[in-house]
Amino acid sequence: MTGRSLSDSRKWLSRVGWLILIWAASVAALGAFALVLRAIMSVAGMTV
Repeated sequence: MTGRSLSDSRKWLSRVGWLILIWAASVAALGAFALVLRAIMSVAGMTV
């Protein structure tokens, strides 16, 4: 039974790891998009 429990634990850690990785990638992509949009607005004279 300990082997099965260890396997379940690894699956859970793998799923949580993927969730964190996808979340971090989406936050980074949103930040990059915001920086690009801010640069475009700055060039267009829309920001102070």
